[in-house]
Order: sequence, then structure tokens, then C-alpha cells
Amino acid sequence: MSTNHPLSIAICALASVLLGMCIAVRPASAQQPSTMSASPPTFATIGFHDVVDAKSELDDDAVTADRLVGFFDWLRGNGWTAVSLDDIARAGRGERALPAKAILITFDDGYRSLYTRVYPLALAYGFPIVAALVTDWMGPSSGSMVRYGSRMVPRERFISWDQAREMQRSGLVEFALHTQALHGEVVGNPQGNTMPAAVTRSYAAGVGYESEADFVATVRIDLASGRATLLRELRRAPRALVWPYGRYNATGTRVARDLGFEFALVLDEGPSSLGQPFRMARYLPTYNPPLLDLVRNLQPDPNERRVDRLVCLDPEALWTGDEATNNERLGHAIERVRALGVTGIVVDAVRRNAQGQITAAWFPTHELPLAGDWLSRIAWQMHTRAGVKVYARLPHRAALEVVGDEARVRRLYDDLGALVPLDGWVLEDTQVPTLPHFDGPPPLFVHRPGIPLSWSAWVVRERRQSMLPALGQGDGFDALGWRAFAALDAARPGLELVWLAPTRATTAAHPLADISLAPAGFGDPIADSRIAPVDPTLTRWFTGAEPPDAQVLARKAMDFERHGGVSLGWCPDDPVADLPGAAVVAPAVSASVFPVRH
Repeated sequence: MSTNHPLSIAICALASVLLGMCIAVRPASAQQPSTMSASPPTFATIGFHDVVDAKSELDDDAVTADRLVGFFDWLRGNGWTAVSLDDIARAGRGERALPAKAILITFDDGYRSLYTRVYPLALAYGFPIVAALVTDWMGPSSGSMVRYGSRMVPRERFISWDQAREMQRSGLVEFALHTQALHGEVVGNPQGNTMPAAVTRSYAAGVGYESEADFVATVRIDLASGRATLLRELRRAPRALVWPYGRYNATGTRVARDLGFEFALVLDEGPSSLGQPFRMARYLPTYNPPLLDLVRNLQPDPNERRVDRLVCLDPEALWTGDEATNNERLGHAIERVRALGVTGIVVDAVRRNAQGQITAAWFPTHELPLAGDWLSRIAWQMHTRAGVKVYARLPHRAALEVVGDEARVRRLYDDLGALVPLDGWVLEDTQVPTLPHFDGPPPLFVHRPGIPLSWSAWVVRERRQSMLPALGQGDGFDALGWRAFAALDAARPGLELVWLAPTRATTAAHPLADISLAPAGFGDPIADSRIAPVDPTLTRWFTGAEPPDAQVLARKAMDFERHGGVSLGWCPDDPVADLPGAAVVAPAVSASVFPVRH
């Protein structure tokens, strides 16, 4: 497209006021770095959606035009270089290094503002853009309606194919597939919860859950059809896939590779890595963040301390067999979790008897009797209504004892990962492995003295992923535990690992765990004479035979914080009887006020 386009002239006038000039800047592919050794292994990626003029037009994911202009100005004035997928592909092949401050700018959904606001800015600043399209939203004729999530919107909310072709001709806009029809939700359990279609096996009354084979076929047909549509309309097959809602799994990744995609963009935390083209992490700006937040999230602090407040939940406490009563109890449990201000729940995935033996599962599986198809409902409601993370507790040693075969244990975890929307899993009865080939933080990681490496979620994740194949080898119980985690992580990539230390004598966090639980009794001293202050990487996990007394727990929590402790949790807990009392405990434990709830 000619730079004399009226939209370009208009935006250049705006940029002249803001910048003092309007300069056509070549994309990074035209810039020659001095040496290949200067190339960083990571780069920033940001995922915008709609761009509006007035705050009254904002939704959760939109930003105002003035905020976007300010962000582009900041990138230009602070040495950042907007890169294209061509730049990333070349860098990945070792042909040309990325600039030291490289950023991939993406826009999802193909809103009309992509053409009216984003495209002119791309022309004015010379910034390459990756735009993700849902092909089903592009097809209907003008004047018709399009299903967008749970509501119908005018077709004109999205760009046209003619506008897409014009933007593509400019050389600055490359289009990615955002699926054909999977940018929506399907029913994912008997209770009717709707979940992201691209990663959920659908449930139908009288039929049950979609089979793994049917789910794979659904994803394959959708991606192949969407890819064919973009090829037909734009004369270029998309090389990038942007997963709806950032949700993805190993099944979808395999299908995308098979179909010829080269990149997949998600919403994982941290920087994107050249070594992970099918898991390109992105920062998603929400609620029209100020420039300071946009900037801070481009280079998130790898040493930022996470604050966890965890409480356990036994599904048995909420299960009566009567759906109405079940949901009433679950509703009360959700409100109590909100009142407590916790960040996550540790929920039992199986029913166990007084001797600790597994007797049934709270999710459908051929490997165990079904106590009730209840875990998926709890997990989804807690995540969406209470805003907390859900960590499943399914001990691999106890599972092996009851099913008697490692292949069946693997299938048990396959079923758990496929059917329950989890955020993490509790690894139990496992020792800390040695890290013989871990030589420190990866490139670009700046470690602050006195603050442990494990504060960085993505550093822990990368370290863990690199070691999983070795950890899962062998026939020991530890190896079985790591294979169980690998099975869950394949179904729910980005799964957090919670390590439950085997003894109260634990003094250090697990180097491969996101959260390390150090068991403690309420009579134990908070500060060990050998450690001063309390190790902030450990989460104090208060346990006992009965739910703790509210006053005692509150005193222990405040004492723990005074000695330098950061994260804590307790088990058991009684959500029905409200034990310990939320009103008493919350002021001392709530992560909403200490120091900030993430």
C-alpha cells in the first residue's frame, strides 16, 4: 500500500504533533546487527485486542487509541524494535540475530479497529504487526450477525477480506489463524459448565464425554479448514496459530505441527523464546492499563515474590448426591474462599478411606470407581467465580497401590488432565533431585543477591521442562511421579507443580517446583534456630487431625509473617461448618491485603 493513503497521512499528522516528525522506519528485517553473539534468546510479545476512542467503549481486553499511541511512542523512544515473524524465523534458524530489545506486536480477533486505528499506526511507525483472524467471523455478508462468545454482534465489528488483503499488501501486517470455529466454549461436564472449545472434550447428556479420537478430529478439521480459508482469501497460508484464550495442549500442538504451522502463540507468563516456537508466551493487557504497567510487563521482574495462601478442600464435604444441595454447598464454599482471601485450593481428586487407600475418583476414569463426576465442576467454579488456582492432589504411590500397574497409573493421570481444568498438581512422596547440569540462570536472567532463583515462574518452568525426560526415566517411585506430572502437563501446559515435602525438617524449596509446601504443626516453632529469618521460598503448610482453631491460626500466620515468612496454607478445612472461621482468620491470612493479591 502506498504511504500516501489518507489514513496514513492522517496518522502522520497526529504523530508529528506527538513526535515532532513522522519518519518511515524499516522493520527489523532490514537492520543488520553487528554480531550474532549479541542475539538474545528471548523476546517480548504483547497481545492486544480491540482499540477504541473513548473509555466508555472499553471492554476487559480493549485499550484506548491514545494509550496505544503512547505505548508505540515509548517503544520508539526507548530503543525497542518491533519485529516480524520473518525476523523470528531467521533468528531461530541462526541466520540473523534479533535486536537486544525485540518485541512482537500482535492483535487478536480481527476487530474493525485493526484497519481503522492499528493499521494507520503501523504505517506511521513502521511497526510490523501479526493479526489473528477467526475465519467464521469473516464469512457472513454485510448486515448479518456473528456469534461472538455468548452473544450475537454485527458482522461489521470485524474487518472484511478486502481490508485484510490491503493490509497484507503493505508488508507490515501478517495474518495468523485464530481457529475457524473454536474461539468459543463447549459444555465440559454434566453440570453444564462451558469451557474453551480448543482444549475441552465436550459433554452431552445421554452421550457422555467426547472421545479423545473425536476431540483430535474436531481440532484437526477446524485448523485445516481455517488454514484453507486464509490461503484462499489471502493467497498465503498462515504460518502462525493463535490459540483462543491462550489455552492449548499437547494434542493441539501436534495437530498444528502436522498441518504445517511454524508458530503458536499462547498467554503463558514470561518472555517468548526462540527455542519454543509453539509456545510463544504473550503479555495480555487488560482493563486499559496505564503506560507504566504496559512497560513493566514487557520485562517482568524474574525475582518478584509470589504470595500464596492455600487451603485444602475435600470434595466429600460438598457432595451429598443431590445436585441442588451439592451446588448450594459449593456456592457457600466459593464465597468462603473469597472471604478468606486465599490464592489457591488444594483439592483431593480421589476419595480415600481411613487408612489412606484410594477407593474412588471424583472424575470419570476407567481405572477407578466413580465417586461422583464432581471435580471438574469444583475446579471450574472455583477458578471462574472465586478467582483462585486449583491444585489437584492425587498421590502417585497410592494410585499405583490400588491400580497395580504403571500403565494404568498413566491412564489415570491422562483422564485427570483431559477432563478437569486444573492449574497445578501436588507431587508427594518424592525427594529433591540433584541438578548436575544446571549451571545457573538462563541468558538475560538478572539474579538479585539474596533472592532465590525460584521466584521466577518461567525460569522454574524451563528448568523443569529440560529435566523432565531424565527425571521420568527408571522404575522408582520418584520417576513414576515425574511421569505422572508430564502426563498432566501435556494435557494442561503451564501446569504448576506443588511439592509437598516429606518431612517437617525440610529447610529448602524444591528447585523444580513452583510452590514448596513445608509441613508444620501448630505447636512447631515458627523460626528454627538454624534459619533466620524464615526461608521465604517455602510455603508453611499447617496440618493437623482437625481444622485449626481460628484464633490460633491467625496468631500463627502473623507470627510467621513477622519472622520473614511469605506464603502459607492449612489442612484440613471445613467449608460447610466454616472452620476455621473466615471472619476471624481473613484479616491475618488474606492475600488480598498482604502484600498484594496476584
